[in-house]
Amino acid sequence: MAETLHYVEFLIFGVTLLISISIGIYFAKSGGKQKTLEEYLVGNRKISFCPVAISLLVTFQSGISLLGLPVEIYQYGTQIYLGIIGLVTGYILVAVLFVPVLHPLQLTSVYEYLELRFQSRAVRITGSVLGSLFTVMYMAIALFVPSLALEAVTDLSVWISIPLVASVAVLYTMMGGMKAVVWTDVFQFLVMIAGITVVLVKGIIGSGGLLQVWQTCSEQGRVQFLNLDPDPTARQTFWAVTLGTVTSWIGHGISQSGVQRISSTSSIREARKAVLTNLPAAVILETLMALLGLVLFAFYYNQACDPTRAGYIQSSNQLVPYFVTEQMSVVPGFVGLFMACLFSATLSTLSSGLSAVSALIWEDMVDPTLSRTSEVRGTFVTKVTVVCTGVATVGLAFLAMNLKGTITQITIGTLSATSGPLLGVFLLGMILPWANAKSAIVGGFLSFCLCVTMTVGANFAPTPSHNSMLPKVPISGCYVNSSANHSLSVYTNTNTEGYNYTEIYQATPYYNVSASMEDGESPYFDITGMWLFRVSFLWYHLIGVVSAFIIGLLTTLITGGFSDIPAEPRFVLPCIRHMKCFTRNYHASSSILLRSYQGSPLLTSHMQGRSSMRSSFRDKKTGML
Repeated sequence: MAETLHYVEFLIFGVTLLISISIGIYFAKSGGKQKTLEEYLVGNRKISFCPVAISLLVTFQSGISLLGLPVEIYQYGTQIYLGIIGLVTGYILVAVLFVPVLHPLQLTSVYEYLELRFQSRAVRITGSVLGSLFTVMYMAIALFVPSLALEAVTDLSVWISIPLVASVAVLYTMMGGMKAVVWTDVFQFLVMIAGITVVLVKGIIGSGGLLQVWQTCSEQGRVQFLNLDPDPTARQTFWAVTLGTVTSWIGHGISQSGVQRISSTSSIREARKAVLTNLPAAVILETLMALLGLVLFAFYYNQACDPTRAGYIQSSNQLVPYFVTEQMSVVPGFVGLFMACLFSATLSTLSSGLSAVSALIWEDMVDPTLSRTSEVRGTFVTKVTVVCTGVATVGLAFLAMNLKGTITQITIGTLSATSGPLLGVFLLGMILPWANAKSAIVGGFLSFCLCVTMTVGANFAPTPSHNSMLPKVPISGCYVNSSANHSLSVYTNTNTEGYNYTEIYQATPYYNVSASMEDGESPYFDITGMWLFRVSFLWYHLIGVVSAFIIGLLTTLITGGFSDIPAEPRFVLPCIRHMKCFTRNYHASSSILLRSYQGSPLLTSHMQGRSSMRSSFRDKKTGML
């Protein structure tokens, strides 16, 4: 049977939830009391850069990350840790290149940019629908996975934890809006750091110290950073982990959740500070989770007892909660702190997603269909949307309990496949001034089909031999008795037999799903000849971006897009604005249009708007755009 928890554990967990709700109540009663859309969705665009930076961080660090990254390193080594290179590079590019484009537009929905840039509402709606579906399904997985993992080693049922945690997220998001989301993220970040640190200290002490941990992991091949194998089917290589994750983190930075936070700051300078200040904290958090994986390996290797192989737990991603409940339950409060840590990571992802989806539905789908509506009514609609989205998320989370591992991998792989093509469409608009709406739709659609095909095919393709795990922890030191397998009954009762948590983590935001079974054997049939299906998932996002851009470029050539007037300078990257070929063609095309339709009231108004736009983007000292 599952571990029975002391009441202190539930007390600490409950206090964490109550503090989160209290923050929502505070912002519901203070300031403008969340009566305007500007305040509710983007915090009146006056939130300080520091809390925004922390909110950016925890939005994309869910409970899946907390459970999955340590296990990934436990099984496959530290190569995946170099993903921080992609993280740092991606966010620097967001701050330098993308913030100057997106922040001045004062967006609430990031997909409004697509309509402005491509002059097509169809492009905007398509992007918004895909973005909303991605967010809701990701929230469901982020809610379900830690709940099920914790149930397997404690007596906290998923039928309690899933509705409870979702209700808390819905409550404080609905009441306090973006301000509550950002400041609860700050509180939850502190809880996450505290929980991980306590588990780390206990593990380091039990493993004989940091030096002993490093020595053990080095001797057993867990410390590896420079696997330069160019084979794209290899599970983890330096190239896949670094290059393959840069676009993933750029995608996070300019996603709806990211742009909402960027837009909630008062200036480009503040937005850049928020993105860049996020980096040190992100590196620290990733390092702590990676170190936890090494500590767990050293601890169980010294004991010569792998809990998964011994049958103490059903899935390797129950490893972290199993360690906490088995090794730290002696002191009341430690397990409760870990529960608070795990679900704080989940809450931050849920609240950000709820706010993002409510903004998308209002800005892209509801508001444009209404001839007139008040701020109060608009705010009420977005709050109702938060509740409805929360209910849908809970429903999907429970639905996921009935899915087998392979189906779940297909679902999650599809989620990963949406963000790459979407980023490719954004880059198409920002880099190629002549790209048109046809190129955006064709490029995005075909890229999405390619990524989904690769995701589905990967579940049938055998895993390459070089993707197998490193030598496993022995089980010669395990003490097996009838109570050792206490987690199995709970796990089986949830009807998720064969569910692979490591694979879930690897697919979001940038980790790899390379097989449908933990031993790396395909449960279906051999299609070894289909090389494309064996490409590491670490490349999927980059493939989606590049394919969408290239197909969009070719479509632009075919449809004669280069004969059109290029996009306004404010819609392209700063480095493109200053290219002579762009500025010369833009002004020449505008002059031809002006001479052709001189005297037209509509054109006069249009060109006056462009002139005003150009003056707003001129350097005050040089006069240059």
